[in-house]
Formats: sequence, C-alpha cells, structure tokens
Amino acid sequence: MKSIFSVILTFALASLILMGSSGTFVSFDATREVRVNVVPHEEEYIGFLCEDDYAAIVEVDVNSETDFDALTVRNYLNEMKDVWIWLQPDYSNLPSEVDMFVETENGVERMIAPEDEYTFSGHVTVGDIEPGEYVIPITMYAHWEGGDAIISTCPIKLIITSGPTIEKELLSGDLVVPTHTYEEWTFRITVTSPGAARNLTIKDVIPGEFEIKNISPSTGSYYVIQHGASHHIYWDVKVEADGSEYLDVTIYTKLNPAGIQEFTSCGDYILNDGAEIKGYDITSDGITVTAECGGDD
Repeated sequence: MKSIFSVILTFALASLILMGSSGTFVSFDATREVRVNVVPHEEEYIGFLCEDDYAAIVEVDVNSETDFDALTVRNYLNEMKDVWIWLQPDYSNLPSEVDMFVETENGVERMIAPEDEYTFSGHVTVGDIEPGEYVIPITMYAHWEGGDAIISTCPIKLIITSGPTIEKELLSGDLVVPTHTYEEWTFRITVTSPGAARNLTIKDVIPGEFEIKNISPSTGSYYVIQHGASHHIYWDVKVEADGSEYLDVTIYTKLNPAGIQEFTSCGDYILNDGAEIKGYDITSDGITVTAECGGDD
C-alpha cells in the first residue's frame, strides 16, 4: 500500500545544533535536513540533506569531469526496518555536451539500515560548451517492509565554469631550415586559469628527431620520461585564479644512430603535436618546421 507522507522543512540538526550547558545557542551548520514523514506519525521519517536548497552543488570546468556526492539519505524508521532506495534524476534540461550519472539511476537499489545514512555518488563529464548553470531534479523511490514512498528531493545544481587554457609559441629558431644541419628552437607553453586557482599537469611530447637542451618553468616542477626515441615532458604547476604560468623548452636536432645530423630528408617535421592539459580535453597548437633539401640531397 502507499504510505501517507508529508514534507516538513526544518533547519534543525543538519549536523547537530550544539547547546551549551545553560541552553544557550553555540553554533550551527548551514546544511539543513529535510524530513519526510512516510507513516501517519512524526516519529518515523526518511531524511535527506540539502545545502542552500540543493542536494549537491557541483562545479566543473568545460572539457573536464568530476565525481561528486549527489545526495545523503537517512533512515529514521522505527521497528528496525531496512529501507531500499533508488534515485531517478531528470536530465532533460542538460545539453548534449553534458553527461551525468547518479548512483542507482539504473535501478540498482541501495539498502539503508535503521538509524543509518547513505551518500549516493555521482559523476559528470562536460564537453566543449559555454559556461552556465543547470538544475537537475531528483525523485527518490523508497520501500520497506509494509510500505513505500515516492519523494521529490532537493535538486542538484550544476555550475559549468570556464576551464584553463593553454597555448604554445615559438620564441626562437627558424621554421624553414636546411637538412643535415644542427638547428635549435625554444618554445614556450603558457597556461592560464580563469576564475579559480587550479593544480594542473601539462604533458608535451618531443619527437625522436630532437634532443632536449633545457627546460625552464616559471614555477612548479617537471620530469621527463623517454618512450622509445621520443621524450614525454610532464609539468606539475599551480596556477592562481586569473593568473598564468609558463614553461620554456629548448630542443635541437640530434645525430641519428648512424651518426648523421637530423634532418636527413627534406619535408615537414613536427616539433610536437601540441601540449596537453591532463584531465581536460584541451591541447595547444603544435609547431611544424620544414627541412629544405640542398643540391646534394
């Protein structure tokens, strides 16, 4: 049978309101608990936590993804009754570039023991989209021995922010060079962090025709891993809100295994395909040089 339920909004005891020994008010938590009576008296209810009227406020950058806590549910039914819960989010207002998943939306229920609580997890992936805010309503389905309920919880608020940016520029060196000649280039990778400070990892790949002469970051730390003939540079850096940092890299043409100076053939050579911000679908432009053949090539 369907249980009778009503929604009682209360600011009491989200994470406990502490009272001094004299009864004076000491402190409070901004989170509030919403109690939903699912039986005809107020002593038994299912509770869930909301903050600023949202079950969760999720901030994520463009071209990135994150995990989050979607909703915390509490079982206050008497008689030691287990409650089984599943959540049904409404994604109809989300653009196609946003993919979100909330635990149990696939119908796999979670059991909450009496006087216990459970926090449902979520994951969101955001593609190339303009920054903005979206609200995702959630319906909670609950059942227990002798009853069930359908409850509208506080929604999830999704805030999509401008992500970091990355660019690469050639500081020195020629874009057109002769073959079989030592050449040297210095390029700069610059990352910016609009709106918020971020800890970023930048990856850049130096192809096998080149050796690294020098790496100089404005801040942060780096390391290099060799993969075959190529070198992979990793730069860990904290970029302050609305700030930027850079990494200067100097490379040169190397001698091949036969002892011949690169480039050994005329044509286009990629200094690199572009630097990548790890965890984001963001890559800078690459740099290409052209080796021109002489009369003996």
